[in-house]
Amino acid sequence: MNILDVHINEGYVPMVDGSLVYHRGFGERPTTVTDTSPSLWMSPRVFTADGQLVASRTYPLDAPTPPHGRPAALQTDPDNPGEYLARKEYWASYFPDRTLIAETGSTVRIRVHNHLPQPHELRFHTAGPAEQDETTGPVAPGTSALLEFEAPPPGTYVFTDPGNASVERTLGLYGALVVINPSSAWQLFPGGTEFERQWLWLCHDVDPNWARIASRGETVNPASTPAVPRYFTLNGYAGFQSLAVTTDEEFNERREQDTLPSGHPRETDVRNFSASPSPGAVRTGQLMRMVNAGIVDHQLHYHGNHVWTVRANGEDFPRSGGRVSPDGDVLLQHWEDTVQLEPMDRKESLLPVRRPPEVVDQVWNARSGDWKYPMHCHAEPSQTAAGGLYPGGLVADWVLAAGTIPEPGLPGTVAGGHHLYRSQVEFASDQPHEGSPETQFRQRPDVSMVFDFFNRKLKVPNGPEIEFWSFEDERSGRGLPGPLLRLTEGQLFHGTVEPSKRVHTIHWHGIEPDPRNDGVGHTSFEVTGEYTYQWRPEVGVPGNPNRGSAGTYFYHCHVNTPMHVQMGMFGPIIVDPQVSSTAPPPKGTRRHSTDGPLYDIATETLIAPYSIDPRWHELNHAAGLSGDDAGLNRFEPKHFVLLGGTVPTRPRGDRIWAISAMRANVVRDGIAPTLVRMVNVDYFPTRTRFLDAAGQPAEIAELISHDGRPFWNTPDPDGPAVQPSQVGQPLVTSILKSGAAEKFDFLLRPPAAGRYTIAVDFLHWITGQVLATRTVAVTAY
Repeated sequence: MNILDVHINEGYVPMVDGSLVYHRGFGERPTTVTDTSPSLWMSPRVFTADGQLVASRTYPLDAPTPPHGRPAALQTDPDNPGEYLARKEYWASYFPDRTLIAETGSTVRIRVHNHLPQPHELRFHTAGPAEQDETTGPVAPGTSALLEFEAPPPGTYVFTDPGNASVERTLGLYGALVVINPSSAWQLFPGGTEFERQWLWLCHDVDPNWARIASRGETVNPASTPAVPRYFTLNGYAGFQSLAVTTDEEFNERREQDTLPSGHPRETDVRNFSASPSPGAVRTGQLMRMVNAGIVDHQLHYHGNHVWTVRANGEDFPRSGGRVSPDGDVLLQHWEDTVQLEPMDRKESLLPVRRPPEVVDQVWNARSGDWKYPMHCHAEPSQTAAGGLYPGGLVADWVLAAGTIPEPGLPGTVAGGHHLYRSQVEFASDQPHEGSPETQFRQRPDVSMVFDFFNRKLKVPNGPEIEFWSFEDERSGRGLPGPLLRLTEGQLFHGTVEPSKRVHTIHWHGIEPDPRNDGVGHTSFEVTGEYTYQWRPEVGVPGNPNRGSAGTYFYHCHVNTPMHVQMGMFGPIIVDPQVSSTAPPPKGTRRHSTDGPLYDIATETLIAPYSIDPRWHELNHAAGLSGDDAGLNRFEPKHFVLLGGTVPTRPRGDRIWAISAMRANVVRDGIAPTLVRMVNVDYFPTRTRFLDAAGQPAEIAELISHDGRPFWNTPDPDGPAVQPSQVGQPLVTSILKSGAAEKFDFLLRPPAAGRYTIAVDFLHWITGQVLATRTVAVTAY
């Protein structure tokens, strides 16, 4: 009988800035608190269906391992120049520490040894009620307990010590169980989403104050000592370590293998992941298993590609017949660029590894090396370490590979010519700078804007004057948010940033060009003079869920991002579909997307929840970059605003554009519904409630788009996709959950004239407590 021995130990772990912080953990050998190399986590193990227990970082056990973690392509794609065909059911996947893998039909047997002076527990959390969890129960100090159970259905699970609410898992007692059916090892479950290889991301948060209390043998009281995490990790590491830009090449190689997705560009069709364009090939991407073992609400934002989310907390999303849950979650397979993970959430998404849709053809055709894109949490305080050291928190990169597998870089460099770093401070304070770089393959634009930096005091609605930084153009005035960028699919866009004060960039959040035009310092450069960004929104194709950029986005500065976005350096983006020459929309209306519904142009409305921490607005431009504790892990907002209003009539001038009332149409012959574009520019999650005149929930919001992509029904693997309302399955709701940086577009459908309310609750990212509620009075005509 093969049993895994697990040891509950304690010890000190170096953080990304070198600080030692007390931890507890499920280790693979007994160690003491004074051990200089304590065992606080297990290397991956596999429980096989035939009863073996195998130590292996990769699975399937007999599959070849991808070099540097990157699967080599099968061959070039004859139908798509510059792209490749992925191998079907071929490559093994690497898994990070703290991972257990169980094959379907296996028995998980674990003997837990508690070496600490207080009781502890090992619990595997299932998708069902807590009483269905598999647990040792409390294990007394100095004793052992055997836990034995049959592997649950294929999926991703969390194991923790659930003691003292979230305290013990915050101290380090956590991990993941991945269950895989060996007969369908390259599918999420038999008949489910197929992938080229898979990745597991474990999010975690570290509170040194809780650790300090626990290290003295005392019990942490979360009520009297609220959590204030200072470190935020992905697979146990943060900042320059999780980005694999340290001077330790062996360490970097492991991160490339188990944490940093990489693959060759390919055509991916979310209607049919198993489509085989030739023998041994498949049109799919890579599976991302995302787990939040931390205590804050994380928002995993992917640059370069949206991801297609297929499962949450063990519930497989349908391809049609979707709905909105009572908590405000959309239950339908859909595109996201920002994936919300509440504490203990588990989600699975497919990263398509496709050509970035907004890249200009000439740039794409001329590429000769890897393109690197960030993934980071958009709850921006999580991007810091020890109150500063940006970007030092929960961050990763993914790579769109060139035509060949690159050899390891020369000493002191990585792909793209970036330096390797001895410390997080060196990395954070030495991002690549360029004065006024050239726009490659610059062309004549259809739409252009100049974004000038400004700083000035603006009066907060019902509040004081506070200094803000933002962007202005020649027509907008110095207001908040920055000027609206609006263009049509297929138009070539030029956006010129003129920082005029220190260093800035513009990242087009949800828009996906090449890295040079993505506006992120560590994957391209930060601008000290001026630079013209160039990109072209992808044109939609009727019935094709893989094409089209019509929707709602926003832009923001990506230099010292927690600081600069909070200061106000952001603005909205709207991309419209091309107008059909054969079936143009009626006068006064516009289509939301190529296949999308009509809406009334005159009442189109923007709502952008935003909160303000006045302390942050007194800080220096570079606060935290040199390792100083600027307190950027502590976001304590005092003012709460709903930015926005009716889009066609935005007032100009030096002011904060805020909304408290709006008009909505009652739909009838010749009258189209009112469209609301909601962009969460806050750092905390929000909950939006739709109420009738009596203050009762009213199902008047039809969700039509998320993160710039329409919702689609995709039941036919070979036929056109349709939007839910087209087949009588609209996503109608009275409640909507949104995390930091998420975007939702919805039509208001009040059943009759009268008064309604949109109430937006600002929620704390740890406690879920309602910090404030701001409302919009809706008058329906």
